[in-house]
Amino acid sequence: MPEILITGATGLVGMHVAFDLTAAGHAVRLLCRPGSNRAMLEKVFAFYSPDFKKQLALIEWFEGDILDIYSLEDAMEGIRDVYHAAALVSFVPADRDRMLKSNIEGTANIMNAAMYCGVRKVCHVSSIAALGKRDDGGLIDEEVYWKNAPSNSWYAISKYGGEREAWRAAEEGLDVVIVNPGFIIGPGDSTRSSLALFGTVKNGMNWYTPGITGYVDVRDVSAAMIRLVKSDVSNQRFIMSAENLDYRTVINAMNAVFGKKPAGKKLSPFVGGIAWRAEKLLAALAGRTPRITRETAAAAQEQNRFSGEKIKKILAGFSYRPVAEAISDAGRFYNS
Repeated sequence: MPEILITGATGLVGMHVAFDLTAAGHAVRLLCRPGSNRAMLEKVFAFYSPDFKKQLALIEWFEGDILDIYSLEDAMEGIRDVYHAAALVSFVPADRDRMLKSNIEGTANIMNAAMYCGVRKVCHVSSIAALGKRDDGGLIDEEVYWKNAPSNSWYAISKYGGEREAWRAAEEGLDVVIVNPGFIIGPGDSTRSSLALFGTVKNGMNWYTPGITGYVDVRDVSAAMIRLVKSDVSNQRFIMSAENLDYRTVINAMNAVFGKKPAGKKLSPFVGGIAWRAEKLLAALAGRTPRITRETAAAAQEQNRFSGEKIKKILAGFSYRPVAEAISDAGRFYNS
């Protein structure tokens, strides 16, 4: 019987945690909503290992929802450790209420069910979006705390709210660790969250913005999470960021992977403002979700730098893969 539960197992982080744990011989229980698409998990497993079917045999799928606490209590029966990677990522206003409910109330339900069921430890996947920002351009580390500001995206607000529920559970006695990954790179669904950039670049992207942020390979996030859960570390947060890079560097590394020309057009804040407004109108006329929103246009101009050094001090021998390697390896998946 599995003693490990993973939420968000059909998402980028969750499926990689599932891969690493099953590769080590652990049986895992994966929480999924009815009708969820499990095909991408099998595709990612097959990409990494020719013996992936042996690992799939160690998976027990459990239908439930993080907004249904009773299904969570059933899912956590006999569970020792929980990896909470389920989250809704969206910058579209129409998704706002659903995202706040999922990322805040859903995390509260996870923590409450874990305490009720006697779970030993929970690893909560947050985001660098839930951290504070620095006005001086210096490195953002775990000691830079959130400040309410009009510039905070609703996604950031939802992840900060989810973190508050994790810290609340820690105060009530639950053993909790939190990871705050930067922009995550890896094989997965190129229509979802950060991976959508791969899909956009593959289809052709000749523009860039001056923004800067932290990047990290999903394999490093998964490895750190598993080691943290197995360790004696508790009630701490860890930024996961290998390198701080400008968007032009990252986009052109992806362009190279797909055999595209380097991006040559710089998108200024003024042009970005025109772009998201035009996209909003076109999306409304076509009845589709806008590809650019006010929040994504603003975020693409921000220059934030993150320190991912704390995790290396806590976990002996831990190191990050270079971002260029992460992009190259993921590119083989998207080109296959």
